[in-house]
Amino acid sequence: MKYHEFVDYTKLDPVKKAAIDKFGPGIGSIERLGMRIIPETLGESAIAIEIKNMDYYLAFNVEGLGTKNLIADSMYRDSRGGKLSYFENIGKDTVAMSTNDLSSIGADPFVYGDILSTHNSDWFEGRGDKAQALLEGFKRASDEIGMPIPCGETPSLKGIITPGTLDMAGASVGIIQPKKNLTIGQKLQAGDIIFGLDASGVHSNGISLIRATAEKLPEGYFTSLPSGKMVGEEILIPTHLYSRVLMDMLKETEIHYMQPITGHGWKKIMRNRKPFTYRIHFIPQPTEIFTFLQEKAGLNDEEAYYTWNMGIGYVLIAPKESKESLFGVGKKHGIGMHELGVVEEGKKSVILEPKKVTYWPD
Repeated sequence: MKYHEFVDYTKLDPVKKAAIDKFGPGIGSIERLGMRIIPETLGESAIAIEIKNMDYYLAFNVEGLGTKNLIADSMYRDSRGGKLSYFENIGKDTVAMSTNDLSSIGADPFVYGDILSTHNSDWFEGRGDKAQALLEGFKRASDEIGMPIPCGETPSLKGIITPGTLDMAGASVGIIQPKKNLTIGQKLQAGDIIFGLDASGVHSNGISLIRATAEKLPEGYFTSLPSGKMVGEEILIPTHLYSRVLMDMLKETEIHYMQPITGHGWKKIMRNRKPFTYRIHFIPQPTEIFTFLQEKAGLNDEEAYYTWNMGIGYVLIAPKESKESLFGVGKKHGIGMHELGVVEEGKKSVILEPKKVTYWPD
């Protein structure tokens, strides 16, 4: 199986680019309010907004969970599972998908709104209290980030949403203060070091392939890994919320670029527009869940590191002088850090030397 059989970015990415091309000329319309969208943030994981005479930028992002909640639904219905904690986890996941993107440009999230779309209200009924568990997950994320969730929406979309499940998404707004914390690669240069922050698990990307792989196993999500841990419960470990550690890092030292490893996997390291070679000379050993899924899905390294985070949830690019401070803040937050590689002059690409894999721009 290949991930593009489920999610084909060669078809999705041109639509995103077309949207930027279509809507881009309209970004000046808010100048009537004494505001402007920073054009260099178009195409990044979030956009920044400048307000006249203010010493900060605002930032905005909208993002969805994807299909990870289908795993929670499936495991909850099975007598071998049935844990409400599955829904707490995906609530936290949904928030992380937006706020992790938002903080990649240096923004501290300060408000979030969710949208939970259903086929009808039946999902919120039945045994247990799935809705309360789901909301508890959102609250856990809110408390951890220090960000309220004052609004949301629960539309019933019969004929669009599959019966018995949800479509989960949300949007976050943040503040970049002081303005120098805007981090979109302005100072990115050859010689910068590429650092990786540990992931908590598979996070929420490449899930369609994970579902297809796990559901073909004789015991499905209840398959035991060699360690004895359950496959489905390892998959449902919630995405790490990186905002707090990133904000502390920005206070301590200089960072030139930040990017969550989500869609496109390690290829996303070269998201910035500048034409550099990103040479990776060290790759941490993937955790058990990744080696298991890669084997069962039959993926080579090129496909695996394009589909999943493979244990690195966030990448920072910074001067070598920032290393000690970055590792110190990571340790304070209990997040493992790794020096992965270096930025070089050359054709735009990501070279995973230990895997003999090279990713080129589309």
